[in-house]
Amino acid sequence: MKNLFDGEPEAARALPGHERRHLQVAVASLLYEVTRMDLAEAPQEHAAAARALQELCGVAAAEAQALIAEGRERAKHLTSYFAPLGAIKRALPLTERVRLIEHLWRIAYADGRLDPYEDHFVRKMAHGLYVPNTQSMLARNRARAGQGT
Repeated sequence: MKNLFDGEPEAARALPGHERRHLQVAVASLLYEVTRMDLAEAPQEHAAAARALQELCGVAAAEAQALIAEGRERAKHLTSYFAPLGAIKRALPLTERVRLIEHLWRIAYADGRLDPYEDHFVRKMAHGLYVPNTQSMLARNRARAGQGT
């Protein structure tokens, strides 16, 4: 799988341009949200979020930053995670949702420690995306191993 939107998933690839953008912003808003969960937005977390967006969406660094900024603005106005989770669930198969959860774990570990609020948030997002707990914990272990912690 090359990436979420140009690689394997047929459903994401078949989306019209505006729906694809909506999906990218939904992903970006979740990536941004995990950077602020511990109430201390570390530069390492923002860098990890931008890298995740580049890998997941196959966008350049500048576009990843723009998507993160748009996701930040969208996240400020969220009253629940229902809308972004729904958009992601409808467009992506389980394997891609597991990849997203792994990236959320990577961002949570980017500052060298896992805060309980970050842990709760990622678990909640995995549950909301119908990612089985076993696969979420395997993604967590891969993310932790990749961070050297």
